[in-house]
Amino acid sequence: MRHQSIRAGVPAHIHGMRNVTRLLFAQLLLALFINSTVGVGIARAREATPQGPVVENERLSMFVRLFTPQQMAAFYEARGFPKNAIERLGKTCFLMAHVENRSDGILWLELKNWRFVTAEGELQRLDRHHWQTVWDEIDLPQAKRSTFGWTQLPEVRDLQPGEPVGGNLVLPRTGETFTLEADFLSGENRRQGRIQVRFKDLRCAEDAPPQ
Repeated sequence: MRHQSIRAGVPAHIHGMRNVTRLLFAQLLLALFINSTVGVGIARAREATPQGPVVENERLSMFVRLFTPQQMAAFYEARGFPKNAIERLGKTCFLMAHVENRSDGILWLELKNWRFVTAEGELQRLDRHHWQTVWDEIDLPQAKRSTFGWTQLPEVRDLQPGEPVGGNLVLPRTGETFTLEADFLSGENRRQGRIQVRFKDLRCAEDAPPQ
């Protein structure tokens, strides 16, 4: 009953925004798939874009995918991003994460509780503040900033039962393998336990060599 009252108290426009986010994320997945297969061939696209691991249990489902600079450039170029923005994005490592709450309570996605660890130390995620600074430097139009923003994974999201969320995370490009350590708190007050998810041996995707 307590959980039902929480859902009833969420304003309708918030639910609407989340529905829009789901639609945009689905469009992102489709666009990235199309961009990854056109021109390079399905086999090469699969090789260039590791499918990545999946974690599934009774409490959550989560998968990650890594995209090449060429794939991300194609996606943002199709949305009118200028060359200087594409160049800055191309120097980074794009990882897409998708999480679905399979429990009967609230699951908290909070990126402050996620770490990206290599043998040499921790990779510092290039967060929204970082990109605002970059966009200021190149004077990126506000419309393009908004487009980039909706493709990113939210910093904080209270996932209701059955609710999914997905988006990109951007890291400094590295040739090392790394581990994603994603911790989720649960319950209305974040006090009903911690769920720990680990994805090991991830690697930034590289563009396929020219034929």
